[in-house]
Amino acid sequence: MTAIILAALMASAQPLPPIKVEAVPGKGFAATVATIDADQYDPVVDRIKILAEQRCGAKKVRFGRYFFDNHIDVERGVTVIKDFRQAFSCFDPATDPYKPVPADWKPSAAETTAATRFAQRFVDNLDAGNTVLLAKMMDPALETNPTEMKRFSDEAKMYQTGPGEFTLRLDGWMTNPPDAIYPGAYAYFAVLSSHPGIAGTCGGILLYRLRDGEYQISQYDVRYISQRLIDEEGFSDEELNRLCKR
Repeated sequence: MTAIILAALMASAQPLPPIKVEAVPGKGFAATVATIDADQYDPVVDRIKILAEQRCGAKKVRFGRYFFDNHIDVERGVTVIKDFRQAFSCFDPATDPYKPVPADWKPSAAETTAATRFAQRFVDNLDAGNTVLLAKMMDPALETNPTEMKRFSDEAKMYQTGPGEFTLRLDGWMTNPPDAIYPGAYAYFAVLSSHPGIAGTCGGILLYRLRDGEYQISQYDVRYISQRLIDEEGFSDEELNRLCKR
């Protein structure tokens, strides 16, 4: 399964896998790792932060597209991340066009309603497979395209055995989160599924508020657990929760 995230910056007894940092002409840099076991995720990301700061020197780091494939290692009951790639660039805060919102900023009821409608439209189109529209709803920095969005849509439906719907749970707003790609206001929605064949979901989507009533998807990280897997493997609730963790 695949996920993309902006500014993913979210322990293992094993040594960390090699991290390669290469320049990407016109875009900055990319840090890549071939394989990350579940309990290596956080220390790998922390190490990438350090490497990025070293590359940028006196400038600040802006993390961009985050991409990986993942699969469930049934024998160990863990998620294994493959082909991890984190883009980043360097910028001067004095000339940065993205400005923070006031620390005490609060969304109005109308703002929350508009954000929820936008997020619901995204998951409705994910279920319907409207990949061109999905790509347009993403942050351009994610560098997504209809082909990639088709893959996400197919994965969202791969375990479905009958009609259902995706619903959202607003878990809260964030202002100027330190690890986000831009300063500003964000809303995080957990994605839930009532489709038969899906035992549960992990993760959600993060909306970036461009301005009043205008949004884009700045993070998509949703995984789907098949009911068949649960029935065949007899996972406990604790094991299911572990599958949702990095």
